Amino acid sequence: MKRRVVPVSQAELLPLQLETIGMHTEEEIIERPNGYPCFHWLQTREGEGELSANGQTWKMTACSGVLLTPGTPHRYEPKCGNWRSGYITFQGSMAASFVQKLGWKEAERFQWEPGNDRISQQLNSMLSFSESGGDPSGWQSSVEMYRFLTLLRTDARTDNRPSMSKRLSRIQSLLDWLETSFSDPGIGLAEMATRLGISERQLNERFRELFGQTAYAYLIQLRLHKAKEWLPSRPDLTIRRIGEAVGFRDASHFVATFRQKEGMTPNTYRKLYGAVGTMSERRPD
Repeated sequence: MKRRVVPVSQAELLPLQLETIGMHTEEEIIERPNGYPCFHWLQTREGEGELSANGQTWKMTACSGVLLTPGTPHRYEPKCGNWRSGYITFQGSMAASFVQKLGWKEAERFQWEPGNDRISQQLNSMLSFSESGGDPSGWQSSVEMYRFLTLLRTDARTDNRPSMSKRLSRIQSLLDWLETSFSDPGIGLAEMATRLGISERQLNERFRELFGQTAYAYLIQLRLHKAKEWLPSRPDLTIRRIGEAVGFRDASHFVATFRQKEGMTPNTYRKLYGAVGTMSERRPD
């Protein structure tokens, strides 16, 4: 038994456009020396298969899948009896750039935890929705395709490291604490590391993997984010007072950091995004 849906094609490509979606209850040997013309996602639902692409061969076990870019030669076949699979093929005006920005290669294998299978749930949901025929414009399917790809990014892994969502859970208690304690100018790397019971080096490694910056740089970014919220909405507070309220020891450090990161002074930001004629514009920095 097969479930396969081919949504109505739009005259103009959507950012992410679903081409086909379906499930096979008995996967066959498939060989495509010229690849598939669209992006092709294939995952195991039950049993085991084997997929070869770009000189690599992967076992297709439970909670695993492979994403292939258009034109990537590949071959796959069932192993150990019946192999049940699910698949999505898609294209779109932003598909190639989006996949590239997520850092995935021409053939990328993903694995995820059995107890957190939002990826399969999303595929099932997309298939049922496509079968209903309730999306003639294709825009809702485009949104759901975006969600599917972001779930691959957060819930699955492409190497031996834990998934992003699992790595985030390991530092979530610190992120929650920073959200309420960012205004304390005495917070430093040592205290942050102590709260997680790890070394400062390990702390920075985790933050670089997740956010591309050190833990202290993340704290500075959080403080600036709060300042950007308050500058337009709190005209009763001077620039100096807002800087102190978000954790900077003095106004000059706040102004210099804000200018470096945002390309303008706090007062200029306030004038751009705040109400015209507020008392803050008449107060000195």
